[in-house]
Amino acid sequence: MPTRAGAPRSLFERVYSVVVAVKGLDGLVETVAGLILLVAPRLTGSTLEALAAELAEGTSPLRDAAARSIAAAGGGLVTGAAPLALFLLVHGVVKLLTVYALLRRAIRWYPWALAVLCVLFLVQLVDLITAPAIGGWVLVGLDVVVITLVAWEYERLRRERGASTAGARGRRSERVSAG
Repeated sequence: MPTRAGAPRSLFERVYSVVVAVKGLDGLVETVAGLILLVAPRLTGSTLEALAAELAEGTSPLRDAAARSIAAAGGGLVTGAAPLALFLLVHGVVKLLTVYALLRRAIRWYPWALAVLCVLFLVQLVDLITAPAIGGWVLVGLDVVVITLVAWEYERLRRERGASTAGARGRRSERVSAG
């Protein structure tokens, strides 16, 4: 996130940048996964099945559970790859564009970014309710943190820009009255 030259960044600004960057990484992973699923769904399913077979060779119950989950996901990918690929692509690209606007501090895009993040949050929440998963809870939790930080940053930027605009108007009126 850009700051004034030489100005130290606050803890909030650092946390905000890291959380938004993680959201961007999430968007990048979704975009790449969507592209791979769109181009090579059978290869993706085969890769997941091979990974499941490798995990199943272990003796721990955790590895066995992971192997069953991955095998089930791999089998379902081949038949339902196109809708999932399109969802991941749209979701990922929207996240990347939103993160770009947020890291550039393009204040006019913040309301749109908040609206998009809230819609994506609701989609993930519905998906989590219909198919509960630990990873889904982690992503929903990250979404809550991101939405909260973006809303705080938006308000902070509005106050900061409002104060600088008021100061600039005051300086202009002083010059006009002095002239």
